[in-house]
Amino acid sequence: MVDVLYLPTDSFSDGRGDLDLAADYLELTAFFSPENMALSQSVTEAIEEAAEEDYRSVEKELNEREETVAGAIARISKRIVILGEAYPFKLDKTGDVVSFLGSNSLSFSQAAYLVSLVLSHLRSVSPVLSETSVYPTKEEIKALRKYFQYFATAGLAAEIGGPAWSFGFPRPDGANFIDKLSEIWRKLQDGRVSPNPSAPRLPKDDQVDVFAWRQQRDGLPGFLLAAAQVATGKNWKDKSIRCQVSGVFASRWFNPQPVTTMVAYHIIPFTRPDNKFRDDVLVLGNILHRLRLPYRVMEAEYLVQRGVVIETYEKLAQVVTWLQDYKHRVGV
Repeated sequence: MVDVLYLPTDSFSDGRGDLDLAADYLELTAFFSPENMALSQSVTEAIEEAAEEDYRSVEKELNEREETVAGAIARISKRIVILGEAYPFKLDKTGDVVSFLGSNSLSFSQAAYLVSLVLSHLRSVSPVLSETSVYPTKEEIKALRKYFQYFATAGLAAEIGGPAWSFGFPRPDGANFIDKLSEIWRKLQDGRVSPNPSAPRLPKDDQVDVFAWRQQRDGLPGFLLAAAQVATGKNWKDKSIRCQVSGVFASRWFNPQPVTTMVAYHIIPFTRPDNKFRDDVLVLGNILHRLRLPYRVMEAEYLVQRGVVIETYEKLAQVVTWLQDYKHRVGV
């Protein structure tokens, strides 16, 4: 069976174009293609096939569709510049062909991009993969979210420049909340884990999925300490932890409390329009998204080579294997 991905017409009507969606469509087409390529004009063909309403003029229709293709290619060009070797696709010189680079080998950073790309097109978010045989099963979606947490841990480690722990429930090592928190704070040595009597009795992760730390050479408080929420669902913007890490978390679980301030991060698999990103940061704190996280995953390799411990980093190889099998499930 050969699948055809779906590009919704309503995303490109009335002169409005979701250019990131069109760019994603080309990337996914190239990824699943047996030839590892997609023609940029396939965006136009997909819109034509799905179109239901009549345009007021043929000229307007053609102009809008060509502008969408040009915009999608511009987005891909920007991704190439931003991500460099962490980006698993390339453009030919004319911009007519998008090619997938990872058919023979795939780096961890490129795998981070691809996992993010697939998570961006689950049914709750996008219909592109919805009715195809490459749509992930429930078990695969569960695995993809777990894989993304692995990449989030590596990415935050590189962002901060030090070790990182995957703290979100269920924890990879099976530790309970207090034991894991105590393990981390034995390293940090700023404050003491001692739950307040009013704290929740059965906490899972208290909204923190990843901790990352950059130690000062003197071993004293006042270091870089990041706490991140990893959000892969449609309601990702409703999960800000800025207030949580600025006072609630420490007040619940420490006595004495750390004097070091936690920096709130939000890690998501999606791309975001430039004109909306300021508000995202205002609500959520610092953000690692699909155009930032893969590059940080690439940098994490250098940390590991220097002996920095990044929890779950050793599991990234299994993600590469899964993606290679997933790609060859069917041709698009």
